[in-house]
Amino acid sequence: MPAGDGLLLAMADPDAGQHILADVYPAPDGVEWRFTGLHPKFRLHIQDSSKLDFYIRFFVHEESLIARGPLSFWVDINGHRFLSSRFSLPGDLEYRHAVPPAWIDAPGSVDISLDIQAPWRYPDGTIYGLYLHSIGFERRDR
Repeated sequence: MPAGDGLLLAMADPDAGQHILADVYPAPDGVEWRFTGLHPKFRLHIQDSSKLDFYIRFFVHEESLIARGPLSFWVDINGHRFLSSRFSLPGDLEYRHAVPPAWIDAPGSVDISLDIQAPWRYPDGTIYGLYLHSIGFERRDR
């Protein structure tokens, strides 16, 4: 995973809260995984915007698949949207998608938001989107 130039936000990062703009449930510092709502938003600061793939690592609970069916989400990067694959198996998952150069054409702030399809309504009434480990970008060699 990329490190050092602001490409990736891990929920365990000491400064994670400074990059979360909306809809991520609070958790104690250093916790590796955090639940999101249906519309989480993040801001990263990218130094080198070349050759990037969108990257997300999340966990799909079997219980959530039973309750809502397969999971998918819209990803918005600086106003450009695409739909993820559908995830129908439980477990620790990673997803990547090539980012066209025009979407992030200069160093600086990059806004990422997700719109999660189908809420997971927990028995206590809480609505969850994803169980998130990390989100951001990876640099590709090609």
